[in-house]
Amino acid sequence: MKKKISFSIFFLIIQSCSNEVGNKTNIKNEFDYISINKTGNLVYHEDEKGNKIPDFSYVGYHSGEKPIPKIPTLITLKALPKDNTKNIQTAIDRLGQLTKDKDGFRGAILLKKGIYRVSGEISINKSGIVLRGEGNTNNGTILVATGYDDIKYRRTLISIGPGINSFSGRHKYAEETESGIIVNQNSGTNIIDEYVPIGAKSFKVSSPSNYNIGDKIIVFRPSTKEWISYIGCDNLKAKWDPIKNIRWVKKGKNKGLYYLRSGGSTSEYRILKNKNESWEEFKNRLPLSSDGKKLNITRQWQPGAYDFYFERKIVNIVTDKIFIDIPIVHPIENRFGGGKIYHYSNPGRVTEVGIENLRLVSEFSKPTKENPYGNPEKINTAELHAWNGIHIKPNSENIWIKNIIGNYFGWSLVSASGKKATIQDCINLGHASEITGGRRYSFMINGQLNLIQRCATNAGRHEFVTQQKTAGPNVFVDCIGHNSKSLSGPHHRYSVGTLFDNVKSEKPMESRFRGSSGTGHGWAGSQTCFYNCKAPKFIVESPPGGVSWVISSGDNQDSLLNPVSLYYKQVQERLGNDVLRRLITKEDINNLGSYKWVKRILKNEMFF
Repeated sequence: MKKKISFSIFFLIIQSCSNEVGNKTNIKNEFDYISINKTGNLVYHEDEKGNKIPDFSYVGYHSGEKPIPKIPTLITLKALPKDNTKNIQTAIDRLGQLTKDKDGFRGAILLKKGIYRVSGEISINKSGIVLRGEGNTNNGTILVATGYDDIKYRRTLISIGPGINSFSGRHKYAEETESGIIVNQNSGTNIIDEYVPIGAKSFKVSSPSNYNIGDKIIVFRPSTKEWISYIGCDNLKAKWDPIKNIRWVKKGKNKGLYYLRSGGSTSEYRILKNKNESWEEFKNRLPLSSDGKKLNITRQWQPGAYDFYFERKIVNIVTDKIFIDIPIVHPIENRFGGGKIYHYSNPGRVTEVGIENLRLVSEFSKPTKENPYGNPEKINTAELHAWNGIHIKPNSENIWIKNIIGNYFGWSLVSASGKKATIQDCINLGHASEITGGRRYSFMINGQLNLIQRCATNAGRHEFVTQQKTAGPNVFVDCIGHNSKSLSGPHHRYSVGTLFDNVKSEKPMESRFRGSSGTGHGWAGSQTCFYNCKAPKFIVESPPGGVSWVISSGDNQDSLLNPVSLYYKQVQERLGNDVLRRLITKEDINNLGSYKWVKRILKNEMFF
């Protein structure tokens, strides 16, 4: 049975302390999950199974252990009067031919101040490249994604990762996120503990002899039929939706049924035919109504579809016990298939890429002299234009995005599907799209070990959000949403190990059972922690076998709980004050919850 908490204000208090991560000294209570000892350090309290709040401090660029570097400029470009796609892409490709230095970098491209009209997609698909502007103000470096009123313009402006830029923002009925890793199946050895708890950094295996200290491994956690049934995701309620514009695609790689859901949406959905399935078999299994005008869009969770592949490194081996660098954020239970570890490789992974000091804008309707990016009256209806500002693709690692201001993208300003990305000091001024499903996910994570800090958004639906099968841990810290349109938190089919720390939204925040929402979301998340967050309401449910935490979060907080930030306190304890000061200034720490940094980034522009 799921456990549910729904409230307008809820405080769980830890003991007081006085240190650099918060100096509130008036709170002296103790709380069940975490406390502060006499020396000012965090103490984690385990439940009866050994579960505890994990250490989230390993997220972001090189897990915070290296500073974001300053890479020398090798190529400088000026804006062309017409299209700049080819000019910018050619410069990126030229850098991609150079040999990387000892730190994995090739160099930076500087885009001088000006307006760069971009009709296509910019792809950074080689490691060690930085794309840098001369400022994110209206007088700085502005990249305008041009084109509107045609589905071909719904695209990503800048992508990072191997291969071509393929993110279109369209919904696909059976799409799975690809991590880009290759698991060595022959190397697998079973985890033999009956139960590996949340927050653990060690476990026993059946055959440790093939593993060594320093090995990169996958910690594999399967999604068995028994587990899916246990959490109630094999019996989701049917949801019959009227559909229109049905078309059958019988040629090419993606054969199947394509359709639009009624209600004016221009996003096309699809159900794909299996490779060895006849068309008659395919039609017979489709959940269509007898008149062919409605479709049961609910997808029951399937075994194997929610497997997790956590990337970790072995730091010690003692007999049959393996010690890893980063905590487990999902229980591994023998009764639900247990777990395994594997060696793996990630050929083609793109690393050490940065995007800095730019303004990104989507042209969304016919521009005029007064409104150069489109008619303001179409902000809530424009659908056929650039959809994503920056997309960090799955097979990427150690990426940074900083000092970016964006506007009018339909989907998101930044979506992070890779590993160990830092997105910081970014502001999304607004979106241009319908206010409905599949739109306005302002800052989105769908990878593992990512950090989003000091980011703000206006008029987002799911402002700070994770997506399906997000492995975690991941962190949102010191973020604010204005003019919120819908909920923030885990969304869309099971994200685990997410910390929302000093995040503010004008709509409720949640981590719950979404049932048949969408196309059968089921459990949106587990092992979610809300810490010193502010929202009108928190809706938090724990799936069977899972845990979530709500700590000092509500709608009317006069003061923040100490330490004022769980993430920054964990960083401080693991890496020290010098590393902490690289991530956040002392002034910003002392002003957590005020979001004064927004005015510093925007200067004279209005936000709220």
